Amino acid sequence: MEKNKVDILKRISPSMKKVLAFEKLESDQRNGEKKVSLTDREAYEASRRFFNEGGPEMVRSLRAHVDNENKRIPFTAHYPSEKKRNSLIIFIHGGGFVVGSPDTHDGIMRRLADETGAVVMGIDYSLAPEVKFPTQIHECAQLIHHVRRNEGLYEIDKDDITLAGDSAGAYLSLATALYLRDQEKDISYITSLLLYYGSYGLKDSMSMRLYGNEYDGLTLDALKSYGALFAREEDMENPYRNLFNNDLTYGIPPAYIMAAALDPLADDSRLLHAILKEHGMHAMYREFDGVLHGFLHYSKMMEASMEAIRDSAAFYKERKKSGEQG
Repeated sequence: MEKNKVDILKRISPSMKKVLAFEKLESDQRNGEKKVSLTDREAYEASRRFFNEGGPEMVRSLRAHVDNENKRIPFTAHYPSEKKRNSLIIFIHGGGFVVGSPDTHDGIMRRLADETGAVVMGIDYSLAPEVKFPTQIHECAQLIHHVRRNEGLYEIDKDDITLAGDSAGAYLSLATALYLRDQEKDISYITSLLLYYGSYGLKDSMSMRLYGNEYDGLTLDALKSYGALFAREEDMENPYRNLFNNDLTYGIPPAYIMAAALDPLADDSRLLHAILKEHGMHAMYREFDGVLHGFLHYSKMMEASMEAIRDSAAFYKERKKSGEQG
């Protein structure tokens, strides 16, 4: 019941309040200027435009695609330096499986490249409901195979690949790692995971009962709707759809797991971290207070956003340092 939820405006930080006010003003202006309403995808792209302006400049960027038997899978890559052999972060964007693209997350990707020194490559995977689970996982796996076969072309180290993503993209990052683990057995080339406020399989939780509102669009009904658009009913308990039905006790790369404290999905991250730690996996958990789901986008207005990117980059670099020493 929505009445039982916390008054989120009393809990969020001043900078989070400024972001909400700014987004409402921008939305009102867009709606006033348009004679026809924007689709959800157009509105999401428009809402991210301001936050993707500026930020770190890359030495170069490229757009390319992977050909598979059904369609082309586009991707964007950002190179922060002139190095000829780079670590690679494949970034999988969020958006509830139904909206978003590498363009909507361009600022996050460039900041991550700048902080880590790695090439950051964003995949433009197929969106739901037009395309259903598990196609998106297979597309992410196909991109990984493609860049590993063509490491010279993309100037990357095929044995140093990190999967990163926010929200639905965090789920796809972990799901892809699990899928490849089960298919190939040895995924030592996936050297870490950077998982930002993901949804991994909980259908109900304390955080879902306390949080989720008009500001983040993640009420219980909305969460169920996103899930139904992404996967068929018969696939809901598939271990690659509900990752808590998968075996999380072995073979998972070192994982940085981040949650927003006022996010209905926070308990997904807490549970994932608890399971990995219980079974001896290398996992770090970070929780950011006073912020809502999706806050990683807002580094132009919120210091917490850059804190989170730097924190995950520090985990990434420490993992690299430990790996090199080992």
